[in-house]
Amino acid sequence: MHPDRRLDEFAARQYGTFSLQQARTVGMTPTMVETRVANGAWTRLASSVYAMASAPPKWERQMAAALLSRPGAIVAGRSAAYIHGFDDFGPGRPVIMIGPGGNARSAMATVIRSKRFDTVGRVRRLGFVASDEAETVVTLARDLGVSRLEALVDSLLARKTCSVAELARVTGLSDGVPGIPKLRPIVEYRQPGAYQPPLSELERLLYRLLDSPLLPSYERQMPFRYENVDMTVDAYIRPWRLIVEGDGRRWHTRNADHERDRRRDNEAVAHGLVVLRFTYQMLRDGPSECLDTLLRTGRSRSTS
Repeated sequence: MHPDRRLDEFAARQYGTFSLQQARTVGMTPTMVETRVANGAWTRLASSVYAMASAPPKWERQMAAALLSRPGAIVAGRSAAYIHGFDDFGPGRPVIMIGPGGNARSAMATVIRSKRFDTVGRVRRLGFVASDEAETVVTLARDLGVSRLEALVDSLLARKTCSVAELARVTGLSDGVPGIPKLRPIVEYRQPGAYQPPLSELERLLYRLLDSPLLPSYERQMPFRYENVDMTVDAYIRPWRLIVEGDGRRWHTRNADHERDRRRDNEAVAHGLVVLRFTYQMLRDGPSECLDTLLRTGRSRSTS
């Protein structure tokens, strides 16, 4: 078979890209390589990495070329998040992962070096080898804020493509990795044996917050009777028509009761009320932030 036809087989699996080594493997000589670049049949993308001129310059082509520029590398970080379909992650600049001793400089990609590269969990997506979902979350933890990281974890758990056990295992293997101090408590809180505060402790923190002299008076354990829903809320600030709830349940319980809670909240909104929910961690670790949220909500309710 002619070298061009043999090379087409490599390129077809790699979004139109190929390496110089692959070209030599099929019988291309240095003269043949330079001739095809000179006549425009091939495009040189990087040192020793080429693309067929017919291959459209899409993200997939750039990703394939980045991987070819670092033999053995895998898709990682935001690029892995994109091909896994994580919410709010676009294609962007290719991100690849290599072992700890490799050169992190690249004109084609952002390069992550990992001390445990050989044991990183990986899967094949869109024809690429990529870090699996749990490993990708660990890599993203360095750059994401706590709120977005928590939302990402909950999204993956809700769609059941990644388990708490998988996240806990990978997190446990990643001591010293930037972002792990943010990720670890998020994962621990969602494990079946996670700490669940006594109702009395949750109420103590909630009512201590609501007792602030900056807030209007409120009513505890306020019942509401509507046509579709009967409910009793933790606190009701009547001047602001504002319901305030404390949420100390474990993630698994919150997830199971999500539909019921949304039904209650929707019914309240349908009657002109607003609902704020504060978790145990919010009340314990950030009472000033909770108070600020209440005050800002109150101001907007007073002027509406």
